[in-house]
Amino acid sequence: MVRPRLFLRALVARLGPATVGVTLCLPLSLSIATPTPAAAAPGPGAGVLSHAGVVAEPLEPDLAPLRVKINSMSKATLPRRGSIKVRGTVTNRSEETWTTVKLYTFLGSDLAPMSDPAALDAAMDVPYNDPVGERFTTVGEPGLIEVLEPGESASYVVKVPVSEFEFPDPEQPQPGVYWFGVHALGQGGSMPRDNIADGRARTFLPVAGRDAEPVQTALIVPMVHRVRYDSDGSLADEERWEQVLSPGGRLHDLLVLGQAGAEAGVALTWLVDPALLDAIGQLSSGNAPRSLAPTDPVPPSEVPPTSTPGPTPTTGAGTDTTPGATQGATDDPTDGPTDDTDDGEETLPETPAVLAARGWLRQASPLLRRGEVLTLPYGNVDLGGVLRSDPALLDLARAQESTVLTALGVKSEPVNAAPGGYVDAATALAAPTDVPLLVSDRFLTTPGPSIAGIGGSELIITSSGAAQGSPGPGSSLTPVGVRQRLLAEAAVRSLPPSDAEGSVSGEPLVVVLPTDWKLTSAEEFFDGLEPDWIAFGSLGDAVDTRPVQQVSADDIRTVSDRREVEPETFAAARDLIDTGDTLQRVLVENTTLGARVTEEALSGLSYSVRGQQQAVRGSLAASRSWLTERLGSVEISASSGVTLSGDSGTFVVTLTNDLDEAVSVSISAVSDPGLSITAVDAIELGAQSRISVLLQANTTTSRVHNVTLMVTDARGVPLGASEQLPIRSVLVSDVIWVIIGVGIGTLFLAILLRLRRRILASRRDEPAATT
Repeated sequence: MVRPRLFLRALVARLGPATVGVTLCLPLSLSIATPTPAAAAPGPGAGVLSHAGVVAEPLEPDLAPLRVKINSMSKATLPRRGSIKVRGTVTNRSEETWTTVKLYTFLGSDLAPMSDPAALDAAMDVPYNDPVGERFTTVGEPGLIEVLEPGESASYVVKVPVSEFEFPDPEQPQPGVYWFGVHALGQGGSMPRDNIADGRARTFLPVAGRDAEPVQTALIVPMVHRVRYDSDGSLADEERWEQVLSPGGRLHDLLVLGQAGAEAGVALTWLVDPALLDAIGQLSSGNAPRSLAPTDPVPPSEVPPTSTPGPTPTTGAGTDTTPGATQGATDDPTDGPTDDTDDGEETLPETPAVLAARGWLRQASPLLRRGEVLTLPYGNVDLGGVLRSDPALLDLARAQESTVLTALGVKSEPVNAAPGGYVDAATALAAPTDVPLLVSDRFLTTPGPSIAGIGGSELIITSSGAAQGSPGPGSSLTPVGVRQRLLAEAAVRSLPPSDAEGSVSGEPLVVVLPTDWKLTSAEEFFDGLEPDWIAFGSLGDAVDTRPVQQVSADDIRTVSDRREVEPETFAAARDLIDTGDTLQRVLVENTTLGARVTEEALSGLSYSVRGQQQAVRGSLAASRSWLTERLGSVEISASSGVTLSGDSGTFVVTLTNDLDEAVSVSISAVSDPGLSITAVDAIELGAQSRISVLLQANTTTSRVHNVTLMVTDARGVPLGASEQLPIRSVLVSDVIWVIIGVGIGTLFLAILLRLRRRILASRRDEPAATT
């Protein structure tokens, strides 16, 4: 009877007695036994998907006391002769010292090979300690680790000749994919040596037929990363950027992968977020905050009073619109600020992050020039969310070009893609028809073609399996694990055509490599990626000649836990863009601020922000406050009240520009009925200056009118500053004059009548006095 492992005892002690029954009932069958059949893959239309894949019970955790890793294999596919040498490490996860740990290879040679993607998917769900092949203990060169202390890791090398693989036809094994891996057997303080593996590492070993046609294969490498800005427009968290751009960082590892691919002769396709490259370009230039300084080389007198309305996409290499770029910078994005300044201006500090960004761009430039480049919408905006909340922002994201790519002269093609390859039916139907969508095959209810059409959109179907890596135990997304799964997916496509459901014979293989894999050694990934039945090329090479098969909305699965960027976040980004455009129109000599603010806003709509939207909205609002504060620096003042001497008149207001840059503004007025003030357009103020402006008012009533004067841009958009004042008129109407005239006439008539009466009376009195 096999004694329970000490490692299991310790785990049971931690978990408590309630889980003892479950823990001790884990299968402990011999590794050389006949394996149990793998669970069948979900059938067409089965279940509702999550972003992680088909909903399923989680696998049992790897409870083996020894963790075995495969770091390299001398042969990535099954050779006809020679040996396969495997190198890796063993880690003691128990609390005991292990001794005489031997390492053996195993192969599922007595099984029918896996021949379709569904079988490969099912293999990923096989429990870690289920037997899947025959161990080779008496041939080759087993590995040996004499002593392994608790927590210690040690390297191993094991070698097995392929002549020992017992296939029915040794000269031509049945094409397909076989289990392959390493078993570790040792003895601990309370564990004697037995035939049960104390640690396992499993992967795939593909075999193709001798006459197999090359499988057209495109490897797509996502170059994406979250981009965050501080309120002043500088990149946030420079230390984090230094980490990801320096050796060992994720973005740096991508360049290592690209260089290794170039050396191996494997073409890569880069899936690039333009916002990421421009952010790195800004960092390489010193990560300066936004500037309102002049950007036009022409004299101020020749600059029109307002800039071009609307959000301005970044332009070509002739105008440097890189965020953070300084006036006079060269078009080479690898060049940062230098100490050679003719005007004595202070240069930006060369921080470690700045130096890392420059080095990264120098390494990235030749890779991007050589490879095929696909560009996502600027900022990698959430496609489904933007189409539902503000479709115009998607057009704006497409209009924004990467200054870095333009400066490098890199040609690119637009695509749309989402993390994990999921695009729902509504999004696919609403997406622009001139840009293809990359969609994972796991979201189609039936095995789909390489190119599908839905509505007017084109779907390029990518392999979900190739991005999953190899089965556990241990991490699936290692260089060797991803490589072997990639080859396995290609191998099943190289098989002869079959009428079986799920057959992908002859179909090209499009793989979007995972973004979270452990890319510890790019060289190991490309070792062995040279079988004559794989033809690596661009995405266009793989799919351009394939027929398009129409699918319907019912053919796309529903995702249960889909998350999107919320409408409130899109509204906050739109507010920031509009405010940036307003300030752009106000500035006389700056032509790039609006484009830069647009880039910052679009970066806040990325797929990567879906879990931190409240914080993102706060960041967008803080950036908008930075802009509105500067818009409010152009102030207006007037007297406490104005009295017109007639039905029209003029009065004086004062405009003050507290900015260090020249501006062009207008004045508009809001009043109650009966009073109108003529708006004044295109008032230009120099830096730190003030000007008096004469306004014309017209009224039709004599009452007091309350008037609000506002400073606006050329389009009439208020900048923030305003002034309120009362205006009244001493205007007397024609009726009043008639009344006054009648009164005066009556007065004169009364006077005349009294004079006449006196004259008549005096005449009557004269004869009486005489007699």
